[in-house]
Amino acid sequence: MNYAPRTFREFAVLKDILYGSEDGSTPSSAVDGGGNRESRKDHITDKLLERLFASTLPAADAVNGGSSNVDVAERLQDQKNRPAFSVPVMARNFSRLNARIGVVFRLQYKILRILIWRNPNHTFSALAVYSFLCLYPFLLVLFPVAVILLGFMVPAFVQRHPPPPSPLPSFPVPSEGPPLAEARELRPVPELSRDFLMNMRDIQNAMDDFTRAYDNVVGHLTRPTSFKDEQYSSAVYIALLVVGGFMFVISPYLPWRHIFLVWGWAVVCMGHPKARRFLKSSHDMYLSRREHELSNLFDSLVEQDIVLDEPAEQRHVEIFELQRQKNSDVDEWDDWLFSAAPYDSLSPQRASKQRPQGVRFLDEVWPPVGWKFAQNSAWKLDLRPEEWVLQRAVVGADVDNNSKWVYDKTLSGCRGEWRRRRWLRVCERQGAGAE
Repeated sequence: MNYAPRTFREFAVLKDILYGSEDGSTPSSAVDGGGNRESRKDHITDKLLERLFASTLPAADAVNGGSSNVDVAERLQDQKNRPAFSVPVMARNFSRLNARIGVVFRLQYKILRILIWRNPNHTFSALAVYSFLCLYPFLLVLFPVAVILLGFMVPAFVQRHPPPPSPLPSFPVPSEGPPLAEARELRPVPELSRDFLMNMRDIQNAMDDFTRAYDNVVGHLTRPTSFKDEQYSSAVYIALLVVGGFMFVISPYLPWRHIFLVWGWAVVCMGHPKARRFLKSSHDMYLSRREHELSNLFDSLVEQDIVLDEPAEQRHVEIFELQRQKNSDVDEWDDWLFSAAPYDSLSPQRASKQRPQGVRFLDEVWPPVGWKFAQNSAWKLDLRPEEWVLQRAVVGADVDNNSKWVYDKTLSGCRGEWRRRRWLRVCERQGAGAE
């Protein structure tokens, strides 16, 4: 079905709603009878965008990074009480977020300055706090209280009671008496201000950082975890299983407080400029070649020890040969067709008086999707018709063990007008990429 004319019409109406028609008039559908024209315009815009997305935009499959059908259904269920996609809502929410997200980036830059040793006094102070938290974990419950007191309330009090000016550097002792300044209020930054534009630049760079980090993580995790290379992923799976079991056994006996303390100091010390230069030169001089040798050694061990020679899964595919009696007085039968169902007296097709569905010849029967007939396999007659009759709970059946036909049985005990027998053939599952 061609959606182009409808799509062009919807785009034309959408353009008229957002920007007005070329003759300066306003579309009648955008004018609300109660006077609320703007809300009516936004509502129509939302509906048109939803229709455009549903009818014209393709969906990415789960293999290419998209969502599966189950994920899509769950997300739609979770989003049913949330606003639908809307360009005005998107612009408004972005503006509100940009005016308030500055505190997140200020915290990010403070942590970064600590890690790169911009001010050694701040870095050592942070390491001291981290050391106390590692050695005395019960201080974690006091940490939020200390952050609120020292990070919010004390600076707010000092701002209302500023210390008197002094030429000597000293600890800022608040002035006594009534407050000398107004209380500081945390408000969103004004639009198009310096802080607003700085937040926009930080958001832009954060999106690039997230994209690079995502691509880097996915690039390193694809080969060991996706089983695209089954030998390599199997070796990684076994190694992780062994390491996980070993850590589960010995983890209660490890001094975790001292481990976190040492690793925390080590990570922060590696961020020092001199340490970074030393680590980079050491890596380029000694470790780069070792990494390549270890990677080749691991690949050779995987190729030698991990052998994937499992045969393809095999199953039997069945087909029923149906025949119909020519005349009730003569034991003569017409070849009718080959059907996937036995077309017994209680089958839905027969109950609704529909003709059986199938093919006329056995060579026209194909295996299920994703399967193929095994090599050197042929159709074989099922020599035990009683088993599939019992498995399918076929009622009113007369089994002929000599000819392997299963006849219909009428209420009077006579044989009916239909009979069937089952044929079997071995099929095996096809691998990925097979036609």
